[in-house]
Amino acid sequence: MKAFFENYLDFFITFCAAIVVGGQYYLENIVGLDPCNLCILQKYSAQAVFFIFLIKMIAPRFKFVFDILGLLTLSFGISASSRQVYLQNLSDLPSGGFCDTPFYILFGTNSFFDALSKVFQGSQKCAEESWSFMGLNIAEWSTVFFASMISLMLIRYLLIILKGHKYN
Repeated sequence: MKAFFENYLDFFITFCAAIVVGGQYYLENIVGLDPCNLCILQKYSAQAVFFIFLIKMIAPRFKFVFDILGLLTLSFGISASSRQVYLQNLSDLPSGGFCDTPFYILFGTNSFFDALSKVFQGSQKCAEESWSFMGLNIAEWSTVFFASMISLMLIRYLLIILKGHKYN
């Protein structure tokens, strides 16, 4: 188990992110699901995680910087997916919202943080559950992915700290 966390965790995270990105591509382009703005944020977060850890494997010189970027991206992804799960479980969702506004228009006409806050407000479209696998919908699977990757990274650092090793 120690060898996994020391040697193969970056490959495992990259591999899992590649599966998630491939699944997102399949659901969007083959099945024909139209993603809401929160789904698009989750998609970009998974793609960023894939590229961050792929570059980290190729150029391991800045491991710590890539880990910080990866944790920040995973944290952003889990916040978007958790917000969507929360919106899906609300019984009375306010009408309107900005999930119906196309993503590129929202970010093209507003400042970044203003558009981001509008996306996180959500709407009826963000609360739709159009696909499920093994009893979990897309947002719940995204939450599982982001939370498990964060947990694995934290276990790695906990083991490094407890063993007194230096992270090379």
